[in-house]
Amino acid sequence: MIIWIYVSNLAIALWNVARAVIFVYHPNGDGWAHSVAYCVDCLGNAITGGDPRETISSRSAKARLEGKEWGCAMCAFLGWAATLIAGKPTDHCAESIEPNEGSRAIIKD
Repeated sequence: MIIWIYVSNLAIALWNVARAVIFVYHPNGDGWAHSVAYCVDCLGNAITGGDPRETISSRSAKARLEGKEWGCAMCAFLGWAATLIAGKPTDHCAESIEPNEGSRAIIKD
């Protein structure tokens, strides 16, 4: 059963990436490049056992709130990377929490 859910999560994530690439799916209302990047981010989360509709940043932020070390480390890295890109200090994970996503995760964090 778990393998079936994992495969279906990967299929959902891949389907969303394909739809974003051909300009059909805009999950965040932003432009093409941001939509594709968002979907690839969700695909990465699905590959690691997460919900195919949730970003790695959101999953990491939820883990950090629960005090999990991997969430703290991942949020530190993502915050550093986002600060470099944005040019100003930011807590990317805190800004990225998607409270309504995560129910399809295979690996509950």
